[in-house]
Amino acid sequence: MNPPKKLTSQQRAEEQQTTAHQQHAESTSEVTFNSVEEMLRHDAAQTPVPPGIESRLQESLERTPHSKSWWRRWFGS
Repeated sequence: MNPPKKLTSQQRAEEQQTTAHQQHAESTSEVTFNSVEEMLRHDAAQTPVPPGIESRLQESLERTPHSKSWWRRWFGS
């Protein structure tokens, strides 16, 4: 039986880097999209909105007056 060999620090670092790269490759999966819109929806679902932007957007939506829908304007309801 062979005695365990000692690794130099450079060999150890290379081995750790290789292991980390393999783990990253395994965790990343390839996704194929049928359209640009589908890709954008996927990206939006994966990207959280920063809290500052979310609150400013909510305030802006609350200040925006609600308009009648086109069919209510058309039929005079």
